[in-house]
Amino acid sequence: MFRQKGHGFFCRCEGCKMKRRNSLWYMGGLLSLFIILIWQILFTLFVVTRFNVFLIFLLMVCVVVGFFRIIF
Repeated sequence: MFRQKGHGFFCRCEGCKMKRRNSLWYMGGLLSLFIILIWQILFTLFVVTRFNVFLIFLLMVCVVVGFFRIIF
């Protein structure tokens, strides 16, 4: 029922980690998320809303998970 069918999202083998490190799309996506995160933090200095805080939290989770998948 829970058979592993190759390399999936949570694969931690060295080959998958190397593919993620060398992928321009993956790094570009992480960089764009990081830039949007910085922009939202700067915007929140002037206008604080619950939506901005929620968006910052969501972006931080996405960036941390992305870097976590590369490192571990």
